[in-house]
Amino acid sequence: MFIKRLNRDFSILDKEYIAHKGIYGYSKKNKKRIEPNSFKSCKIAIDNGISFECDIRNTKDNIPVLAHDNVIAYNNEKIKVNKYTYEKLKAKLGEKAPSKLEDVLKYNSGKVGVIVDAKEAHIFYSEYREKLATLLNKYSNEGEIMLQSFNPFFMLSIKNHIKGVLTGQLICRAKTILDSFRAPKSVANIYERIISIICFISRTDVINMENHSDTKWQKRTRFFISKTTNSRIKNKRALLLEKLNCTIYKGRKRINKFVDKIQLKLVKFAHELTKKPVLAFTVEKDEDFGRMENLYIVNYIVDFSRLGVEEYINKIKNLKK
Repeated sequence: MFIKRLNRDFSILDKEYIAHKGIYGYSKKNKKRIEPNSFKSCKIAIDNGISFECDIRNTKDNIPVLAHDNVIAYNNEKIKVNKYTYEKLKAKLGEKAPSKLEDVLKYNSGKVGVIVDAKEAHIFYSEYREKLATLLNKYSNEGEIMLQSFNPFFMLSIKNHIKGVLTGQLICRAKTILDSFRAPKSVANIYERIISIICFISRTDVINMENHSDTKWQKRTRFFISKTTNSRIKNKRALLLEKLNCTIYKGRKRINKFVDKIQLKLVKFAHELTKKPVLAFTVEKDEDFGRMENLYIVNYIVDFSRLGVEEYINKIKNLKK
């Protein structure tokens, strides 16, 4: 897929398949678990010639680090990434401290494509935005880099600061401005999609569409049962869960399907209007590829971490064939 504005080809938009959070899971070779969004998970992807996506947060001194959540649990303490400078975070967490994004980009040196998902993407973080833009510009000359975010306003604010970097707008059920005012979730979801689509049409190069499946929504019911609860409470919660599956869950499922249809129509409209590429995330099942085959998707962000590291690598390499 050719992006005229950047005047270069990007293989990550041509069915290369992108590893979600690097290559992670249990490694039979190393006999240990490789954590997602770690330097090791990214290194494994790079060493095997597989493009990858990683999530970043910013420290108190505005250094982008690999982390999906702002809170890291350590020794019965909850450490907030953005409340500490990088050096203090490293001193406090030791080996569990998140790696710098720059270390990953430096090791990669343009070998594979990298998608950076800015989780903490507030438009008011001007110093963080400038540091992130400078870092991405530094390594974009060596290879393919794409910056994406759920926050369309952050993408608008950083657009003029980056050069030679693909930009992507994530379309998903994430926290929106309307959530802060306790608006109905269905309204907030539709609002978010519309705003994100508008921003994509006007500014970003790529749109990233979440792949929804029924199994994802079943995961939402896990909080009803805890490992520490006794059998009597578990049985009561099991009955409650059964009732929810028959009433509330089904109603919520219908609403979610309705919102998903709106999303698909919006993405299709945006794609037909702009002819810009669409990426789907996160794909885990073989049937999902078939289900989305007739859509307008140029590539997939995949996640096979349940298979283990070695199987994860083989799975992606077989997909490429």
